[in-house]
Amino acid sequence: MEPLDERELSQLLQEWEAPSAPASLKRRVFPGRRLSWRWLWTGTIRVPVPVGVAAVVLVVLWIYYFRPTATVPVAQPAGTVSLVDFQPVRQLEPVVVAGGKR
Repeated sequence: MEPLDERELSQLLQEWEAPSAPASLKRRVFPGRRLSWRWLWTGTIRVPVPVGVAAVVLVVLWIYYFRPTATVPVAQPAGTVSLVDFQPVRQLEPVVVAGGKR
């Protein structure tokens, strides 16, 4: 078989028909509509590293400075408290508790 010249190749190319695309190709190229809530589980958001670091720093600062402080209610005594009647212990009797059975 000898090689074809330019004219014969052009004629063959004009007669040639491309095969049809398989049905599965359309599903891969144009996927069906997904539910928007599924994107929350599988979607991604691309964020530059400096923006992400700045966001993390801002969140940490916000939590540190604006967190609610734990306020412990202080019971107000009925009267005034005085240490005038304070007396030290006269005799200290320590009790030694053994750490287990022997």
